[in-house]
Amino acid sequence: MKLYEIQPAYKIYAFDRGWRIMKYVSENLFKRTDVSARWWFDKAKYLLNRFSGSEWYIKYCIYVVVGGLGLAGGAQYVSAMVLVALFIAVQAIILSIWATISSVLMGILAGANFVYARFYRIFYRCPDCHKEMPIPVYICPTCRTEHTRLWPSIYGVFTHRCITCETKLATLGAGRKKLARICANADCRRPLNEGVGAGTNLHVPIVGGPSTGKTNLIVMATHEFLQRYQTAGYAISFTDTNHQRAFEENMARLTQGRALVKTPDIVPQAYNLSIKAPRALVPTISYVYDAAGEAFNDSMNTESQSYYKYIDGILFVIDPTAIPTFHNVHEGTINLLQDSLRPGTLDVMQTYERMKEMLQASIGGHKSRRDPHPIAVVITKVDALDLEQEIGQPAAQALMAQNPAITSEEDAISTLARDFLNNYGLDNFVRELEMSFANVRYFSCSALGRLPSLTDSSSFMPIRAAEPLIWLLAQAKAIKPLQQTIRTTSQLAPIGQAAQAQEAMQMQQRF
Repeated sequence: MKLYEIQPAYKIYAFDRGWRIMKYVSENLFKRTDVSARWWFDKAKYLLNRFSGSEWYIKYCIYVVVGGLGLAGGAQYVSAMVLVALFIAVQAIILSIWATISSVLMGILAGANFVYARFYRIFYRCPDCHKEMPIPVYICPTCRTEHTRLWPSIYGVFTHRCITCETKLATLGAGRKKLARICANADCRRPLNEGVGAGTNLHVPIVGGPSTGKTNLIVMATHEFLQRYQTAGYAISFTDTNHQRAFEENMARLTQGRALVKTPDIVPQAYNLSIKAPRALVPTISYVYDAAGEAFNDSMNTESQSYYKYIDGILFVIDPTAIPTFHNVHEGTINLLQDSLRPGTLDVMQTYERMKEMLQASIGGHKSRRDPHPIAVVITKVDALDLEQEIGQPAAQALMAQNPAITSEEDAISTLARDFLNNYGLDNFVRELEMSFANVRYFSCSALGRLPSLTDSSSFMPIRAAEPLIWLLAQAKAIKPLQQTIRTTSQLAPIGQAAQAQEAMQMQQRF
């Protein structure tokens, strides 16, 4: 990262013009003094030549006058030297003090900004190219000149003055936020929304094969999240008007009973959401990445997901119809509902392995250590094939009534979803997942609440769509859980702890 680049702005007087003025004064004052002094010397020479043959008393008078003229010329040299020396001394002292104070201010502001940014995990990352940058390129509002290092520097501590149009540009705070800015990556240079760099970064990719319903899920989850947490005093908003417009258009489509079109982008643009808790000093800026399912078809597509190096959690979506054993059991019904159910086509384990490869390539880590990133494993489409009765709320209530060790409906659903994967041949996946990640939780949901139908234009009603997103945000401390359906005050158990407690009780009953 280059801390210094030449900018289209005037430098601080103490770092540039002040010293150039000293040089100008010292050079030009002596030149003008020399011209003036020579006038006196030339007069003296003229008098000596003019009265060289005169009487002695006339010569005596001429010599007195010539001596006076010489003294006048010499006095001008001396006075110029004294004046220049005084000016240079005073100017150098003033400039040195000025430069020292400015440098100290720059150091204090730079250090405070660095500590503040690191403490709150604030970074500039482009939602389009996913590259991190030290600072965006700011655009002068008057002449559109690009300023690549608009921060306290020798070009100004609190403002930079554009060299093209003389406009003052703030280097800190609200003044700088008002300026338009673009990505500093030369291959991108797209406009950045106001949320980039404004708060704690939180990056969450949605992982899943084609037709798993990721887009429907994240839109419905965001809608439910907004409804719950805005009424609880959280300030939540889209930081990009284009993101907000797309979200509103998607919600309008879902309200009319029409499912969303699948995501076409192999490398997705992140949509940004600003989340500020009551009494929080800075907001959390979430980056949610909804890559097309084809991104996990081959290694080249997977490797292009460069944003994995920043992630804070993972939402892993499983379409139950893509599980071979489950598909075989319900093959007749799945074929009958082919058009509306849109069964998944990519193997769950292949999707997981592609994701794992990307994580290893992006952030590295020791294979013997479990990854600390929280991962929400979501089984979707529970509105079909009686899955809600098997891994949804009714089954969770029955399990809680049967087993007092399971203290919340969330724990019960996590246990049921985990057992579902084990029972339908994904026990290797569950084992590998829990060996690789230190914080795993299982969910079941339906993004739409029913199967899409051309004859039904009623609004879709999601089932527990927001729970995985809310859990990930809570794990990242962006929010606090509002309420939990629990019988005790115990917290949500990660990594299937409720399932492990149930297995332990069953073993005790056997013996």
